[in-house]
Amino acid sequence: MKHEMKIRSIYFDKIKSGEKNYEIRLNDEKRKLIDVGDIIIFKREPELKEELITEVKDLVYFNSFDEMLNTLPIKKIGFQDLDKESVKKIYYQFYSKEAEKQCGVVAIKVKVL
Repeated sequence: MKHEMKIRSIYFDKIKSGEKNYEIRLNDEKRKLIDVGDIIIFKREPELKEELITEVKDLVYFNSFDEMLNTLPIKKIGFQDLDKESVKKIYYQFYSKEAEKQCGVVAIKVKVL
């Protein structure tokens, strides 16, 4: 199955270079449709003209961003220069704590094709 996701330029570039292996999202209804082996086409924001085709290699589920940050190496999610609290603040710019509690978190391990 193919999926499309919008992604900020900085994270697009980190996935493209191989620096970022995991894309972290809420495990909402859209993400629950993703399986290992699926294709994710990331579209660079804001223009959405450049695409990056990836294959899902693994899915790791967590109850919270805290749990995810205590499990995965921070450099694999694209934040090698930040501490865990700073990374959490970035995720809370995108997602509310209520949504995090309701949906949980999924780490989508991708490989560029």
